[in-house]
Amino acid sequence: MAAHLPTDPSTQPSSQPSTYSSAQPSAQPSRRTVLRTGAAAGALAALPASTLLWTRPAVAGTPGPEQIHLQWGDEPSREMTVSWATAATVSRPRVRIGTPREGAGRTVGARSRSYVDGLNKVETFTHHARLTGLRPDTTYVYEVLHDGAEPVRGTFRTAPARGRAAFRFSSFGDLGTGDNVFKKSSIHGAAAVRQVERFAPLFHLLNGDLAYANNNPQLQPQAWNAFMNNLSKSAANRPWMPAPGNHEVEAGGGDLGYASYLTRFELPDNGSRDHCGNWYSFQVGSVLFVSLDGNDIVVEDDASLDPATGQSIYISDYSEGAQLRWLERVLSRARRGRSVDWIVATMHQFAMSSSSASHGGDMGIREKLLPLLDRYSVDLVLAGHDHDYERTHPVRGTAPGGLLTPAVADDDLRQIDTSRGTVHLILGGGGTAGHDDVYLPADGEGVREAFVRTQRLTFKADPDAKEKAHWSAVTDPDTTYPYGVAVFDVDPGLVPGGRTTITVSYYHSVPATAANLCPTPVLYDRFTLYRDRSDGWDRDDDQGEDEHDERRETAARQ
Repeated sequence: MAAHLPTDPSTQPSSQPSTYSSAQPSAQPSRRTVLRTGAAAGALAALPASTLLWTRPAVAGTPGPEQIHLQWGDEPSREMTVSWATAATVSRPRVRIGTPREGAGRTVGARSRSYVDGLNKVETFTHHARLTGLRPDTTYVYEVLHDGAEPVRGTFRTAPARGRAAFRFSSFGDLGTGDNVFKKSSIHGAAAVRQVERFAPLFHLLNGDLAYANNNPQLQPQAWNAFMNNLSKSAANRPWMPAPGNHEVEAGGGDLGYASYLTRFELPDNGSRDHCGNWYSFQVGSVLFVSLDGNDIVVEDDASLDPATGQSIYISDYSEGAQLRWLERVLSRARRGRSVDWIVATMHQFAMSSSSASHGGDMGIREKLLPLLDRYSVDLVLAGHDHDYERTHPVRGTAPGGLLTPAVADDDLRQIDTSRGTVHLILGGGGTAGHDDVYLPADGEGVREAFVRTQRLTFKADPDAKEKAHWSAVTDPDTTYPYGVAVFDVDPGLVPGGRTTITVSYYHSVPATAANLCPTPVLYDRFTLYRDRSDGWDRDDDQGEDEHDERRETAARQ
């Protein structure tokens, strides 16, 4: 039965950051230039004068760095990737890295790459410096530069060393450019980025549908530039880790439509020769995060139209099961070992939604993904896709009937044992212009119906099935605004084998306006997940097997 929980006035964040990456040599970019649109990323947060040790004279006409953003590497406590874009080819793109106490440390060359938008024939240039050998839980200062341009400076903090540690992360999807000159975007997208900074998480999970560039086919590169410059207001200070959504599938973007997405982001290695960056994992403290590509799993047909054919670019099952085989290996290793307590999956599409304007729960996800989540006791799934907020009860297995309807494991709204079932959250209120927070009427017992898609159907086509949404626990039904951000505080606990918790706080927000560019988020829903730590028994043999698997996978990547 759905319930609406009261507002808690507490909005004080607790800051806990994390980081990772690796270094690669500089590569010589091509000579073509790119159409530059949107303002430069802007100055990053001012640093104490003692840290500003690195300056180089600018040369007139040399484009400066913009769209600066951070991403975790394979080991967040020791690696960080700094990425940025330039409006043309540049000479010797690089990052200088040091600490506030020790000053300048070393220079790391960036690897440059570009892509040409197939619709507009515009080339975009990006640069990625993978920083390795960092110290855990340490603040670093960095400087992005290339010959002839004014450097741009920033700071970040690495993740704590692997083990049990408290930290905070945040999440939402469906952001948009933050500029309503672009279709599907609103100025609240800029406010949402600022709101993340108010909570000062270690990192942010961005659950698909990033720039909505595919809704602006004649301005795809410009939409991406605006999106990345807006993102940098936070992502230059802390990693933003994305998952691809249906709107990242772009006409003119290569075989899968991901050319812009994969050129702009440098993501952890998944060991795949053909699909590196489409899905990946990383671990912070005792929490394993897996980012998945829902476009590979869903049956729904909701991507860009190819103007040459007028048909959608439908890429379901493009990996031929490779993503799911990878996921099972990752989940199996995590649950056999003793270093992972929590498993959090992030993706764009979802298995369940009770919105009447919904895409509908997807049978592809239910058939292919949910059995893996059940088998390996995944704790939390974070999605977007619908522009609203919905939380499920913990679910495990299926209810009677032919729709693989997830079965409710427990109906406690405040204290939830995720060893009994997985909680799914729809967090689609990042900043896009539309909203989906209208729901079908409830029956006499307060249970709504929900749509399910069992076959390939286009976006919001008439649904082909309905079910009772017994799994729906909490929704934000305010149809005036759909916006909000979720904040997650990890408490590792004190005793081996004892209780560890994640407190989840969802804040909704009135829309930003010209008079109020960053409205204060208001707490709407708060609950606590708990489970026992995995280090409460002797598992030396399993741990040795885990280490062997890690060494084997590392060798395969080299």
